[in-house]
Amino acid sequence: MELCCITGYGKRVRREKGLIVIDPPHSEKEKVKKVLLSPEGLGLVLISGDHDLTTSAIRSLLQNGIELVLLDRYGSPEGYLLPVGKSPVIEHAERQRNVAGSRCLAIAREIVGQAIRNKAVLVKSIMKNRPDSMPDCSRLLNMLEEKARSARSRNELFGIEGTATRHYYAGLCTVIPPSFGFNGRNRNPPRDPVNALLSYGYGILYGVIRTALVKARLSPFYGVYHAEYRHQEPLVYDFIEEFRQPVVDRVVVTLIGRRQVSPDTFTISGGGCRIPDDMKKLYAHAVLERLEACYQYDGKPLTFREIIDAQARLLANALLEGDYYRPFAYR
Repeated sequence: MELCCITGYGKRVRREKGLIVIDPPHSEKEKVKKVLLSPEGLGLVLISGDHDLTTSAIRSLLQNGIELVLLDRYGSPEGYLLPVGKSPVIEHAERQRNVAGSRCLAIAREIVGQAIRNKAVLVKSIMKNRPDSMPDCSRLLNMLEEKARSARSRNELFGIEGTATRHYYAGLCTVIPPSFGFNGRNRNPPRDPVNALLSYGYGILYGVIRTALVKARLSPFYGVYHAEYRHQEPLVYDFIEEFRQPVVDRVVVTLIGRRQVSPDTFTISGGGCRIPDDMKKLYAHAVLERLEACYQYDGKPLTFREIIDAQARLLANALLEGDYYRPFAYR
């Protein structure tokens, strides 16, 4: 199933003869062709920027079980359109809500521990050719992973995760050129190009993660770790932790390392750092391409999107049936 990411401004999304048609803005009609998509081949549509969507196009997508995710200008989800009757999440919501606290903590420990391990793997990968004088982030992260897996409360986990996150970004700071102005993670809004890319990439990943959870018959509103995230979807924030580094962070580091991204192209103001429209298109394509990249999973090659779906099913079994949950390990 394909993912479609509509960026920029002024496009028109409509239905024509059973197909979804994306017309370019009037100013670009002479040089840009319209895009034709079959709803049967779509799995998720992400929309960023201001565009015109006809009700017939929206109905066609929803009738085919396709979710629409609306992203703000920084890539964070503003809302979702979920097909009626296509998901039995409501029938499982009560069971999720009543999962024992000890069970939630056990799953949370596994998720946080593996998320820290995934950070260590990425840091080790990008630092393997760096001088020995650089901070040994992977060693510190490995120690924090062990602590996470034996944490006695969610509050203790939050403290361990926060420390691990600081060490992780300290490691990234040593390999990202100073011209990007990157000094660690910031958001709402992001204040530098690296954080702008991370936030936008996570926005795309959020939609994929949420769709996988709903397909696995889970309610996004009952989390095991970020359970106190009011007015949010805690389980999405839980589950995404396994995939931030292998999907989004890996793309950002690669684009910067290959000099495919320049800090001069970003707009920084009091309202934060914004990605230019042409860069959004390039970057969204890179993230979607990464999601379709193959990776060895249980002895066979699967795309990251297929892996996310498989992990969502495992998480559903852990929450609803009491099975052991093994998070995704980035190696």
